[in-house]
Amino acid sequence: MHSTTQTKPAHPGIHLSPQEMPLLTLEDILALRGNFIGAFVTAQSGATIDVENPATGARIAVLAASGAADVATAVSAARASFEEGVWSRADPSFRGRTLWALAMLVRDNAEALSRAEVLDTGKPIAEARLDIIATADGLEFYAGAATKVFGQTMPLPGSQMGVIIREPSGVVGLITPWNFPALLAIAWKAAPALCCGNSVVIKPSELTSLTALAIAHLGVRAGLPAGVLNVITGSGADAGAALANHPGVDVLAFTGGPVTGRKVLRARAELLRPALLELGGKSPNIVFADADLAQAVAGAAFGIYYNQGENCNAGSRVLVHEDVYDAFLAGLEVAAKRIRVLPPLDEACQMGALISAAHLEKVAAYVAIGVAEGARLVTGGERAIGAGLEGGHFFAPTVFADVLPSHRIFKEEIFGPVVTVTKFASDDEAIALANSTEYGLAAGVWTASLKRALRCVHEIKSGYVWVNTYNGTPVEAPFGGVRGSGFGRDCGMQALDSYTTWKSAVWAMSQFDDWYKDKN
Repeated sequence: MHSTTQTKPAHPGIHLSPQEMPLLTLEDILALRGNFIGAFVTAQSGATIDVENPATGARIAVLAASGAADVATAVSAARASFEEGVWSRADPSFRGRTLWALAMLVRDNAEALSRAEVLDTGKPIAEARLDIIATADGLEFYAGAATKVFGQTMPLPGSQMGVIIREPSGVVGLITPWNFPALLAIAWKAAPALCCGNSVVIKPSELTSLTALAIAHLGVRAGLPAGVLNVITGSGADAGAALANHPGVDVLAFTGGPVTGRKVLRARAELLRPALLELGGKSPNIVFADADLAQAVAGAAFGIYYNQGENCNAGSRVLVHEDVYDAFLAGLEVAAKRIRVLPPLDEACQMGALISAAHLEKVAAYVAIGVAEGARLVTGGERAIGAGLEGGHFFAPTVFADVLPSHRIFKEEIFGPVVTVTKFASDDEAIALANSTEYGLAAGVWTASLKRALRCVHEIKSGYVWVNTYNGTPVEAPFGGVRGSGFGRDCGMQALDSYTTWKSAVWAMSQFDDWYKDKN
């Protein structure tokens, strides 16, 4: 690591010598090499992957291109740490203090981590800072949860007592996407798994691995024992598939697309091992005639353009009552045209670059499909141009109107800054349109009627529903989908269910009845 004169005092409970902890710099993070398995190690093949800045197209870092052998090494290290019990059988309060210390280190190093996230993902610096602080929030939440993983006791027939014990699952594998690299890998998945006493192997997207590597490195400073938090970099086809197919992984959690999700599920089924899948969405955002229209317009714009629309719960299908359709559409057009698409390190940036040239081409192809199918392109639909955008993968905020349920852009996840607007005439029709998708991750409802809102909450088939707001995902509330959006939950205390198992112990409270003696 590069040396720096910036330091902060060590947090209570972190054992360092000397007692001054150097802050990471952006240069430190960009210089990270290899996989993190207690320390940084090179891939056994020596192969590497270049990391591109989506806003410029320039190479910013080089990662290890790991394969099955590297995954096996990481899983073995995780298994050894779990069986040794230095973490799995440690006092839960120790686990909580260690996660809290890691959260403090993330906060201390938030600016360098945020800037690395910008260079890795192309998202605006303001949004990257929110992601990193939310990562620290998640670590703190599960630090508190570590002492609250409770079992049960109960009376049983025959003067017996049941002691129901909750135990960590073992080695947890995590395959995480490129759109929220630190938040999803560390706060939403690793933190609940760690708080229960599991050992973890993360395979982040090869496009955005830097912050996961950096935070794993900070984990050692916080006091995580070697082998408890490991990060393997590489492609999904090589490292990801190897992790999904490894019999030493007791639980695997995956966030990504449905095509890969099916492969992951088949691999886990062959091993008879559990999997958690979050597979994206095509989320409806419903605007009723009694809604506060200005708020609904602002919420719809934020719902689709936040993080360039590269968001599994993006409000990509806006359904608007016919009485306010024209007024809403006019407002959304104005809002879309006002979005500031700028170089993402510019403090004024509201929308940055898409993750790659290939992804930009995919988004542009969906725009062409929408036009060909007869939807009305209101604004956008092309690359964004301007000073500082040359060489980057920038796409203009896009609005389609008069979109029909039969259109592909209504049904298929685009994962970009493209929103469709569709008219409805009744509450029944709105709910039917909302549910006319294979997905079921999230939904939004804008209305002044409590009765209407509650009906939508109950009848829309999704795991998350916002009422008169959109896109907030506090760590305290469980997040996940139904139907084609997968199963299992991140966040909340419910996430602990994913990474623990139950064991029943039955105690005889009276003399055992040797029933067989009567038969001899």
